[in-house]
Amino acid sequence: MISSIEPRHHAGLLAMNREFVHWLSPMDEAELQRVLKIAHYARQIDDGAGVLIGYGHDAAYPDHQNMDWLRQRFDDFFYIDRIIVAAAAQGRGHARALYADIEGFARDRGHRFLCCEVNTRPDNPGSHRFHETLGFEAIGERICADQDKAVRYYAKAL
Repeated sequence: MISSIEPRHHAGLLAMNREFVHWLSPMDEAELQRVLKIAHYARQIDDGAGVLIGYGHDAAYPDHQNMDWLRQRFDDFFYIDRIIVAAAAQGRGHARALYADIEGFARDRGHRFLCCEVNTRPDNPGSHRFHETLGFEAIGERICADQDKAVRYYAKAL
């Protein structure tokens, strides 16, 4: 069942974030609280075994390089910022269920595109395949000069 991220999910979410930090940004409790306050979508599945956090293009999220990159190319989009599924829960369809939920959420609010980014350095080939299978199309790439990281952006028309 998909529902809101609650405080009881925070410790597990932060542990998953640490496990997969090579594909995510670091996050502690203070940053999680800040992100959840900004988020337009913050939901979990299977008592926190998977989480997805996202924002509309108009979110008040200063200095978010990925959203800034997307804002230069799209007038209207809903951004998937963070998707994490616990290693033990992978392969159970949690990510697909969360993506179906956020797609409906964004469409119901009138957004025209669902957007995200996936690492190319370090590469995350499983995530690239996942997004392409769901109908996302690659729209560009960016080298993150302040980190040893590069990303590929994806968009899906809603």
